[in-house]
Amino acid sequence: MKGAGRRGRAAALLLGVAGGLVLAVPVALADGHGARLTLDNDQFNFWQVPDARPDFGYTHGVELAFHAPRAPASLARLAPAWLVGGKTAERSLEVRVRQAIYSPWTNPPDRPYAGWLELALGLAHTDLQASREVLLHVGVTGPPSQAGATQRYFHRRFDKGEPPDWSGQLPAEPGIGLEASAARLTRAPETTWQSFGGWFVRARAGTYALDLRLGATFSAGLGPPRPWPAPAPTGSGPALYLRWAPRLDLIARDEFLDGTLFRSSAAPGANPVVPESEFVIGTGWGHARLEWSVLRRGKEFEAQPGPHTYGSLALTWLP
Repeated sequence: MKGAGRRGRAAALLLGVAGGLVLAVPVALADGHGARLTLDNDQFNFWQVPDARPDFGYTHGVELAFHAPRAPASLARLAPAWLVGGKTAERSLEVRVRQAIYSPWTNPPDRPYAGWLELALGLAHTDLQASREVLLHVGVTGPPSQAGATQRYFHRRFDKGEPPDWSGQLPAEPGIGLEASAARLTRAPETTWQSFGGWFVRARAGTYALDLRLGATFSAGLGPPRPWPAPAPTGSGPALYLRWAPRLDLIARDEFLDGTLFRSSAAPGANPVVPESEFVIGTGWGHARLEWSVLRRGKEFEAQPGPHTYGSLALTWLP
């Protein structure tokens, strides 16, 4: 009966994601709206044979994001003017639902199994040159995140061997946090074939994370989009592009490596400085984009055997 219950919860989660996709279609088709589905998984390491692909560290993530061009006035007034483009700037509404799954590298575990399920609501001010955004995240760790049920379901469904034992996972605990980010291009592209660069900064403060990210981005190709929701630069034409984004994380707290805040939990402790690099191959036509990313992240804790490389797929409808 317990197994049936887990399968039922996993199925409910999958149905919820599918339902969100159905709802995303009419929203995305409306003028000025956008939607994005992102899937992170070691199984997207397509340069490796399937049996050699890893299943540890940040092993799976799914995010469904929506962008509406105008936030309700009562909500738009909540954000400080300096964060989202000034008192008179038009502010967009950002809504995201995300689940993340973390697994140990070795047995006995060097890091606990952990899950995170969250809803993020925020405001942004974007144009073709720059972006500013502030988000409020509310989520939960432990069994309510459904991370264990999701991983066990996929292990059984795709014959990945004995489902892992999540009995020692990070305990259930609610989480909340604020995130503020800003990005800017060094110049605005003017031609169909183009290359451009820019910078990015993000700060998070909350129960689950306290960190600062500094990064850069470089894009080149036919009609590459901005790395934020903005009008498609090539109208209805084709797109084929590359993007490279090196980043550096300065970490004061990571709940999934330092343990839960209000309850005792085993954890190895997070490294204070973690580099990361993302390489993206993207294609599309008009407002639709499909991107495959390869992310290589440095050692997140001292006992980690080495850097972690994983793949990501993103399907986007740009405004």
